[in-house]
Parts: sequence; structure tokens; C-alpha cells
Amino acid sequence: MKRVMFYVTLAFMLVVNVAWAQRFEKGQLAIELRSGLANGYFFSKYQNSAYFAGLTANLYTGIDSKWVAGGEYYHKKYDYKDSSLKLAQFTGEVGHYFPLVFDCKQNLVISAGASALAGYERINWGRHLLYDKAILLNQDHFIYGGAATLEVEFFPSDKLIIFATGRERILFGSLDKFNGQVGIGTRFLIK
Repeated sequence: MKRVMFYVTLAFMLVVNVAWAQRFEKGQLAIELRSGLANGYFFSKYQNSAYFAGLTANLYTGIDSKWVAGGEYYHKKYDYKDSSLKLAQFTGEVGHYFPLVFDCKQNLVISAGASALAGYERINWGRHLLYDKAILLNQDHFIYGGAATLEVEFFPSDKLIIFATGRERILFGSLDKFNGQVGIGTRFLIK
């Protein structure tokens, strides 16, 4: 039994060393899923609820940076009398991230990045006549802007990355010009 435990431990140590050698290689591709809360909803129970979810591809250019391209869905609910009005944003993102701090084995990495955003905003899913015969004057429209992101990544294995992210988005033409977001996600290295 001791011999088996010795070989299992030895194999684990070899795999961990190989995993460390394969991080942030030029040309690596990762698929990312993320979600979280937005617009201060996590600070106050009286704030209108907002959340987001996104799917992104990450292309690593080496230890110094990565390029990000993907899409995000943002949803916010505004209370209106006995019901609510919904705001939905569908945005595309292209950005560049670079590490600020990482340990020598790259198990923990803190990155910062900037992204360009563009998309479409829907208000109350296109229904402008409300249940009490009031008319919603705001219209659906295109939105554009940018985002600044700070991200903390943790590597449980060589193909899996778990991260927490905080970002501030500014979107021109939107009802919510400034969107603060806090979320978590996972990234799978596929190449």
C-alpha cells in the first residue's frame, strides 16, 4: 500500500510540473464562461436587480498578454408600480488583457484589460404600451463604448482556470451608461 501511495504521489508531482510548463504559451486558445451581478445590486436590497452572462474566446500571445473576443447578455429590471420594466443588452467585445502580478509557478495571476463594446439594447422587449395605458417613450437602439477589467485567475489544473472579475463598462446611447459588474467564471484551454 505504501508503494502505491508513493507512485501516485510521484505521478501527481510530475503532472503538476508539466502543467506549470504549459501555461500562457503563445497561441493557446481558451473558451470562457462568466456571469455575475451588476450595477451595485450586490450592495443594496432596494436596488433594481441586474445580472450578466457571457461567452468569450481568449487567445494567448505569451506570458505578456491575451486577446479576448466574445459576447455578453446584460439584464436589468426596473420596478414600475405593481410590475417591472426589463432592459436587455446584447453586446460584443474585443479586448486586450495583460498580467499585473503572478507567482513564480503562475498558479495565481492578476490581470487588467481594456475592451471595446458594441451591441443592441431592448427596452421592455419592444412593448411600449404598458398595462396601465402609459406609453414608454424610450426606444430600442444600438449602443457602443468600452470596459476596464480587473481579473484574478486561479489554475486548479493545466486546462482549467477559475477566475473572479470586476469591471466597469461605459455605454453611450444606453439607459445605463455606467455598469459596474462583479462576477465569476471558468476558462477551458482547448488548444
